Amino acid sequence: MKKGIHPEMKLITVKCACGAEHTFWSTKESIRIDVCSNCHPLYKGGLGAGLLIDTEGRIEKFRKKYEGVEY
Repeated sequence: MKKGIHPEMKLITVKCACGAEHTFWSTKESIRIDVCSNCHPLYKGGLGAGLLIDTEGRIEKFRKKYEGVEY
């Protein structure tokens, strides 16, 4: 590799809006993020918890509409 053309990589602390901090390598001085693995709904409460939010019975309406369809 050519010398002097690549930016310097630094070990920085990335801060989330929830207060969690993670350590990464980056060329930037600091990074702030809105969602991380500590506060994202996919990672909270185990496998699949919080992924399906049924508002106004939409899931049941879909199942009722397509209950006789075979695929």
